[in-house]
Amino acid sequence: MEPRDGRARARRAPRLLVLALLLGAHPGAQAEVRLSVPSLVEVMKGEPVALNCTPLGTHDHFVLEWFLADRSGVRHRLASAELQGSELQGRVLDSRGRSPPYQLDSRGRLVLTEAQVGDEQNYVCVVRAGAAGTAEATTRLQMFAKPEATEVSPNRGILSVVDDSAQEIATCNSRNGNPAPQITWYRNGQPLEVPLEVNTDPTERVQFWVGSPSTTEGWVREGDSVQLFCRGDGSPSPEYTFFRLQDKQEDVLKTNLEGNLTLEGVQRGQSGTYGCRVEDYDAADDAELSKTLELRVAYLDPLELSTGEELSLHLGNSTAVNCSVQGLPTPALRWTKDSVPLGTGPTLSLSSITFDAAGTYICEASMPTVPLLSRTQSFRLLVQGPPQLRAEETQPKTEGSWMEGEEVRLVCSARGYPEPKLSWSQLGGSPAEPALQGQGWVSSSLTLKVTSALSRDGVSCEASNPHGKKQHVFHFGSVTPQTAQAGVAVMAVAVSVGLLLLVVAAFYCMRRKGRPGCCRRGEKGTPPAGEPELSHSGSERPEQTGLLMGGASGGARHGSGGFGDEVGKGPVTPWWWDWGVGAGQPLGAQPQTDLSIFSQC
Repeated sequence: MEPRDGRARARRAPRLLVLALLLGAHPGAQAEVRLSVPSLVEVMKGEPVALNCTPLGTHDHFVLEWFLADRSGVRHRLASAELQGSELQGRVLDSRGRSPPYQLDSRGRLVLTEAQVGDEQNYVCVVRAGAAGTAEATTRLQMFAKPEATEVSPNRGILSVVDDSAQEIATCNSRNGNPAPQITWYRNGQPLEVPLEVNTDPTERVQFWVGSPSTTEGWVREGDSVQLFCRGDGSPSPEYTFFRLQDKQEDVLKTNLEGNLTLEGVQRGQSGTYGCRVEDYDAADDAELSKTLELRVAYLDPLELSTGEELSLHLGNSTAVNCSVQGLPTPALRWTKDSVPLGTGPTLSLSSITFDAAGTYICEASMPTVPLLSRTQSFRLLVQGPPQLRAEETQPKTEGSWMEGEEVRLVCSARGYPEPKLSWSQLGGSPAEPALQGQGWVSSSLTLKVTSALSRDGVSCEASNPHGKKQHVFHFGSVTPQTAQAGVAVMAVAVSVGLLLLVVAAFYCMRRKGRPGCCRRGEKGTPPAGEPELSHSGSERPEQTGLLMGGASGGARHGSGGFGDEVGKGPVTPWWWDWGVGAGQPLGAQPQTDLSIFSQC
C-alpha cells in the first residue's frame, strides 16, 4: 500500500538550494567560503544517490570533508578531498560498515550506490580554504521504500455485542515501508469511517542531543544557531518540555510536540546544562522521562600583537614579537611568512635580520577541537639599511671582444629600505621598477652602443638611499674599431675593380681576334705584308718599336723594373690610350706612339 500522507508530507518538505555562508562566530571572523548544498535529498530504496557540495567562487586550494552526524550530535568523518591544481583528489576514510561502501567522485560528491533505510541521516559538508575561511552545510537524506503486501490477522476470539468499549476485530500489518505507511480499512469496498486505535506504549526511554552544527567534542561556535533534539520511544508522540538548569532551578525555555529547540546566535554566556522532559503521564513510575546535556560554546577573541601593523628595524638587529589570544577551548598559535611555517607558540624571535627577513608575518590561532573557528593577525617587517647592488654582466656576441657600434643592454638591481634610487653614468637609463625575483629588489636597464671611449672609461650604475650608496662599473675590455672594417671593405673594392679591368682587356683582345700578332709582345721589324700599321688618325704609318720615346711630351724613361724593361726599347702606346683614357684627352690628341706588346691589336 502506497504511503500517502507520510509521503506527501515528505514531498512538501522544503527543497530549496541552501547557500550556506558561515561567517565566524563573532565580529571580524574571516570565513568567506560559500557552499551550494541541497538541504533535502530524496531517493527510493535501492537506487543510487549523490550528495552534492560545491564551493562557490574561485579558490586556488581547499579541503573538502564529509561527516555523518548521528542523533547524539557526534560527527563521524567519512571522506576527504583536496584541490590539487585543477583536480580534486579524494578518498573514503570510513564507511562505518556500510555495504556497499561510500564512494567519493571527482567532483567531491558523496555517492551511495544503493540507498538503504539506515542511510536516512544528516550529512555535513565542511570546506576549508585557508585564508578565505571555512564553511559547512548539512543535507538531509530521506529514503522512500514501497511497503510490502499487507497481512491481515483476524481476531479469532469471541466478540461481545453488549460491551461499550472498542473491540479488536482484526490486525493489519505492513512491513518495510518508509516512511511508515497509513493503513485504511475497507468494508464491501467502502472505507470505514470509524476511529482506529494504534498500539500505545508508555514512554520508557528519552534521547536528547545537540544537532548541527556541532563538533566531535560537542562544542558549538559562538554566534551559531544551535538545534537541540529530544525523542521519546512512546507512541503516540508525547509532549516535550525544554529547560535550562541555573542554580539547580529549571528555567523552562519551550514546550512542543515536535521535540525540537533552536537557540539563535548562541553566546559564550549560554554555556551550561540543558534538559528535556517527556510529559507522559501514562509512563511507569520508574521510567526515565528526562535527560540533560552540557552545551559548550566555543569562542575566540581578536588577536593582539606586541607591535603595530608595521615594525621597522635596522639591518642586523634582533627582536621578539608576542601574539596574545583569549578563547575557549585553549587556542593553538603558529607563525607563518609567505605560507611557510616559522614556529608555534605566542612568541616569534627574529635575530640578526637581513633584507630577506622583510615581509609580512602572520600569527594564526586555531582550535583542534573546533576546526571551523580560527583568527589571524599580521604585521609587516621593514628592514632599513644601505643598498645591496647586483649587476647582470653581458658577454660580447663575438667571442673575445666587442665590436665598435655593437648594441648592449646593461641591467642593475638593488634593494634596501628606504627603496634605493638607481642612476647611470650615461643617459638613457629606464626608471627603477620591481624586479622579477621579488624580495624587495628593484631594477633599471640601460641600452647603448659600444665605443672606444666606453671601453676606456666603462659605464657605472649607482644605487643610493639615506643609509648609503653602492656603485658597479661595467667594463667592455678590448673593442675592435670600425676603421678596420672599412679597410677590409676598400681592399675588397680594389680587388673587384682589378678583376673588372682584366675582363675588359680580355674582351678587347677577343674583338681583335684573327689579326696576326694581336695581344702579343711586339717584335722589331716591319709588320707582316698586307697588315699596315694604323696611326691614331687612321692613316697608315711605319711601325715604331722600342720604348716610348722621351721628349718634351714626357715619354717614359729607361730604368730597371719599369714598363720599358718588359717590352724593350722604342715608343709604346698603351692599349687603353685609344679609348681616350690617357691624360683625359680625346682620342685624336694622343701622342703618335704604338703599343708594341699588343702589336696590331
